[in-house]
Parts: sequence; C-alpha cells; structure tokens
Amino acid sequence: MSTVAIAPAPERPMPVPTRDSQPYWDGLREGKLMLQHCASCGKVRHYPRPVCPHCLSMESEFKAAPLTGKLHTWTVCHHPFNFFFKAEAPYIVALVDMDAGVRINAPLRGITEDALKIGLPLWLQFEPVSKEVTLPLFVAG
Repeated sequence: MSTVAIAPAPERPMPVPTRDSQPYWDGLREGKLMLQHCASCGKVRHYPRPVCPHCLSMESEFKAAPLTGKLHTWTVCHHPFNFFFKAEAPYIVALVDMDAGVRINAPLRGITEDALKIGLPLWLQFEPVSKEVTLPLFVAG
C-alpha cells in the first residue's frame, strides 16, 4: 500500500513589526491609520522608519490620519507573488494618494477593474488576519 504525501497549505506572508513601525501596526489593529510625523520638521512619512528623509531627525511621533484617499494607480495580479494568494487571483492592488499626504498600497476589494479610474475616491478599511496583525485594504464607496 502506498501513501500519498499531501503538501501543507501555504502560509500567508506576514509583516514583522519593528520598533519604528509598531505604532502603525497597533493602530491598524485598533481600526486607525497611525502615521509617523517628524518631531523636528513635522513632515509625515510612510512607511515608518527611524530617520526623517527631509531633516534627518531621529525623533518622531504617530498621529491618527484620515482613512480617505484617491486612486493613484493599480495593478491586477494574475500571477501572485506568493502561492498563498493563488486562490484569490486575479486580484487588484491599489496605490492610493491618502488625504494625509502619503501613498499606501493595499488590496482593493469590492470593485471590478472596469470601474477603476485614476482619482476614484477610496477608503481604507481593516482586515484582521491574526490576533496580532491587521492589514489594510481599500474599498470604493
């Protein structure tokens, strides 16, 4: 009698928060968009990082930001970068100009490619994927 090995289900790739990005991930888990602001020059930056690219200060603070933005561009993923997402293909990933002054990319759900146009108003929402991690996603509305 032969046995057939069953491949384990692929694991979802997960972000690894750092000391600098932890407030961003904590905010998403709480249903808020927390963006890093330089404590010296006041400029907002995303993704969170230790040094301000404008004035080189290492001091920062996180502030809640609006969840609204406009579609800058998008891509339709037919061939996922990771096998975990194969079942969702094709799916849309959007790059959004947030009203807070940064660009964020995340999946766009609930809309077809035919309905997309640059400048389309979008809202950031939250997808809990584990007890520790909530990921951003966009919806039109």
